[in-house]
Amino acid sequence: MKKSTRMSKLPTVVRFLSILIWIFTWLTLLCAQGATEVAATYFEELKKKDFEAAAAAFHPDALSEFRQMMSFIGEIPLEAQEQFLGAFFGPGSTPESVSQLSHPEFFASCLRAIMARADAAGVLDLEGMEILGEVAEGADLSHVVTRNKVSVGELELETMEVVSLRKSEEGWKLLLSGTMKGMANQLRQALQAKQGQ
Repeated sequence: MKKSTRMSKLPTVVRFLSILIWIFTWLTLLCAQGATEVAATYFEELKKKDFEAAAAAFHPDALSEFRQMMSFIGEIPLEAQEQFLGAFFGPGSTPESVSQLSHPEFFASCLRAIMARADAAGVLDLEGMEILGEVAEGADLSHVVTRNKVSVGELELETMEVVSLRKSEEGWKLLLSGTMKGMANQLRQALQAKQGQ
């Protein structure tokens, strides 16, 4: 009798173990995307001009840092502020409407405006972007090396850049590069120079 009871419970145990194995496999595949793959996906989103998806690839701390770096917008004269907000966040944008944007929405709007200007000036060739390799720094930080093509007039240059990623609860997420930090500073300087004219 005891032997029969044990045998009857066996299929249930097997099914339970099968479910556990399936869940473990699914979670493993979900988290399997490494730093290089995340960086590659980000560049593909840029090529497709899906800036919301591109913003989602960034670490929350990086998005918060970028917004803080752009806080100078509130310091410029009202007329220049209105022009800037209209160009970067759409016609009719106000400090109040921009303040209600989430960090990813704020970043995506800025990225869209910056990339549109770079595209119009012909200074960036996303199709020519190439990932060369990855260097891990501990378990939670990794650096992906890229080669980029930049055009200045008729002159074409190749530049190297390091894209850093930090592991979060959602997997690998991008950090702000030196170029992105530089863009915020350049915008601040350009607006200050315009005010001084």
